[in-house]
Amino acid sequence: MSLSLLHPPRALAALALVSLLSGCSVHGTYPDATEPDAAKLRFISNTSNTTLDIYDAQHCTGQTTGMLNNFLMADTKRRADMLVPPPAKARGLLEIKLAPGKDTMLMINTNGGSYVCGKSFNLTPKAGEEYEVIFDLQGGRCSTLLQRLSRLDGKDVRIPQPLFETGMPSCQGKGPIFGKLLPDTPQRTVLIDRIIEERAQLITAIVSENKVDRMQTSPQELDELIAKRKALMGSYNLPPDYWNQYRQNYELSNKESAGRITRALGLYTDVYRLRLRGTEDAILEQWMQPKDSAIKVRVAENDKLMLQYYGNARKSVTMEVVNHHMERMAQLDQRFDVCAHFDKCARY
Repeated sequence: MSLSLLHPPRALAALALVSLLSGCSVHGTYPDATEPDAAKLRFISNTSNTTLDIYDAQHCTGQTTGMLNNFLMADTKRRADMLVPPPAKARGLLEIKLAPGKDTMLMINTNGGSYVCGKSFNLTPKAGEEYEVIFDLQGGRCSTLLQRLSRLDGKDVRIPQPLFETGMPSCQGKGPIFGKLLPDTPQRTVLIDRIIEERAQLITAIVSENKVDRMQTSPQELDELIAKRKALMGSYNLPPDYWNQYRQNYELSNKESAGRITRALGLYTDVYRLRLRGTEDAILEQWMQPKDSAIKVRVAENDKLMLQYYGNARKSVTMEVVNHHMERMAQLDQRFDVCAHFDKCARY
């Protein structure tokens, strides 16, 4: 079973109950964004008793969007007139409008007779974009898929997006799922810094890569890609400016790819530090060499969750690098009107 890594299971269980009760308002308390270029998001749940709550810096207690797949009440009928239709097998769904460019945390909760499951992630939606979140339960584990939706040449296109779980730091201590931070004394800061440094070294050693990073494109490989693309284009010729930018896009992608591990490690240490800032002094003092059995268990559980977080962060960072490259190549082809002459142009 997958639980949110930033929020303790007890908080999630309590939140699931609160969401279930507040979901009785059918459409929830969240008001759609009113900007003319508001982003739209479709939430699809294939599990029972599911809610989607919305958090931002001004709403640390969250706002509900309604209930899905509850046998005692009808699903919310919230819709946002989205261009791309939902998958045919969607069990329950709702649609909302989000303020563009605003950091938003989405919290999914579901509960059944033998399980409670939750997932949170952050999204800063782009103006006018459409998104789709699919939440499922398979093999005893929750799964969450975020996709950007678009329609190209009359076809619906779904592009997977990274799931970053960074929480809402400005809400710490201001809501039921945001733990209170303890004062940053010099002694606590030293302890936390030591723990973070030691854990960062450990996590890097555990997941160190001993193979060639195939996301890097060598100069020879790039020359071959360009030669192949020119051959496919046949008599259609593009100016040198196009090919110069084409090369620069790959160089930028290589640079982003080279920084993947550093970026993932930064996300890991930021979240680890946030968890430690809410931990009591007596526990921090034993963190690196725990003697108390209860503290040993707590540290072990935390490190297990954080190892999972780091793995998810690396996957999301990798997806982000790929999406950035796809977007830049599509913008390049659009700038030179390549799609009007070449059916294998880049689209995003």
